[in-house]
Amino acid sequence: MKNRFTIYFLLAAILLSFGCKRYLDLPPKNQRTVTTLIDVKSLLGSYLKGVAELRVKPLYGTYMPMAPVAGNLLFESYSDNIDFETALTQTYLKSNNYHLRLEQGYADWLLWNDFTTPETIWSNHYSVIGFLNALIDQMDEIKDATQEQRDQVLGEMYAHRAYYFFKLLQYFAPYNKGELGIPVYLHTGKGVLGAEIARKTQVEVYKTILDDLNKSMEMIRRTTPQSGYNIFFNARYLNHLLAQVYWFKAESPAKEANDYAQVKNFAMAAADGTDAVIPTTATGIINAYAAKDPNYPAVCMENITQGGISAIYGSCYQYLSPGAYGPENIPLTAEFANLFAPGDVRIQTIFNNDPNRAGGKVGTAGKTLNWAWPSDGTTSGSLKRGDACIFKPEDAILMLAEAQFRLNAPGDAITTLNRFKGFRNAGTANGLSGDALLQEIINERRKEFFGDYDKRWLDLKRFGQKTITRKLVFFSKQYDLTVSPNDYHYALPIPLSEVQQNPNLVPNAGWVQIQY
Repeated sequence: MKNRFTIYFLLAAILLSFGCKRYLDLPPKNQRTVTTLIDVKSLLGSYLKGVAELRVKPLYGTYMPMAPVAGNLLFESYSDNIDFETALTQTYLKSNNYHLRLEQGYADWLLWNDFTTPETIWSNHYSVIGFLNALIDQMDEIKDATQEQRDQVLGEMYAHRAYYFFKLLQYFAPYNKGELGIPVYLHTGKGVLGAEIARKTQVEVYKTILDDLNKSMEMIRRTTPQSGYNIFFNARYLNHLLAQVYWFKAESPAKEANDYAQVKNFAMAAADGTDAVIPTTATGIINAYAAKDPNYPAVCMENITQGGISAIYGSCYQYLSPGAYGPENIPLTAEFANLFAPGDVRIQTIFNNDPNRAGGKVGTAGKTLNWAWPSDGTTSGSLKRGDACIFKPEDAILMLAEAQFRLNAPGDAITTLNRFKGFRNAGTANGLSGDALLQEIINERRKEFFGDYDKRWLDLKRFGQKTITRKLVFFSKQYDLTVSPNDYHYALPIPLSEVQQNPNLVPNAGWVQIQY
């Protein structure tokens, strides 16, 4: 018989601060046991509440557990949309910087020297996986649930567990080294205690992820989700997550011949019937991504801290008194700005309202970020807490376009891409073919998902097309960085404390912390 899972342990385990092994162990305590469906649903619901409701901390994990705000700052800092060389001297390291005045903070972000955020993500994601493992195991002991109720609870948990394993794989596995996946353990109990878990291969990790998602899909086909309770146990979201998994897998060492066919099928299902609810105006975009449009089919989350992402994206108080609250007028790269054609509705959300923009001219050097983006879109000011919006139908459509291209159906890819461009008044892809068509899909992803948590960084990792160079001065010392496709910077450092505890865990090579 399995060890009984207890509410007392859930509260105590939140205090653990390191070790994926410890998050996966979950030893029981002799306190109130979880023995009924109501017990399980109550505990799971306390976690789901923090996913479904804005600015609510879940029982397990941080605020916005699926996309911690620290990750947004890290992934944008490691990307190529903001002109950091200009921003460093003109905006970030200024005395009016209300949000982060410490030079070392910017040095860590802009020199790929942030070791704290990867540890936060690692610990958060594995802690939630451990919580889900315990509840999934305990369901074998639950005798008072109908098949429908079991599907609604287990289907939800399998989907969430798959999501966290997928994100850990994306973040911590080198994209070109199939032998280096991530640690995986799916059970709790005495057999896990003290286990030193090695990294699975990427093929093995993808199998785990897809097994969980396929179980959840099998359940959703026979059982209706419980309104007001289920979140990921939703046919559209499950299709979307499956499309994402196959899309990322399709260019990895774990790729298989039918990956893009799977992307096509699942992305098509995820985007089906969404055209009427995809926003087509700047205001509509802001409202949809800030969970203010009840018809928009995505899971949107928001952090509790006002200005939580302002250190990189610009102060949320710029509107109050220009020059008083920094950083302000964050410069975007000319390369990024040049991607936008006149009339594109995203110009109004991303770029500052200046004379050039009013004239429809976009892309000149010196374009700066709209102080209200990314934000909640309030008229009195940008809260900039750090929104995250998961399973956007726009993402599904762009994955579909790429899948059609990869499956040697360029005409279908152009039709799908034009469908997307129509939402943004972004011209057409007519006449494009080959690499130019693929690049146009990538460019639309870059424009659409600017500031959208990890998407640009993962695109840089997956497509492997670009070398990022930076010449920055910190503490009176010149730092010249070159980040090439597939180099070690695209697999975040596994926490040192984890490696020290677990001799079977191979660290990601290359990471050496800079001492200023």
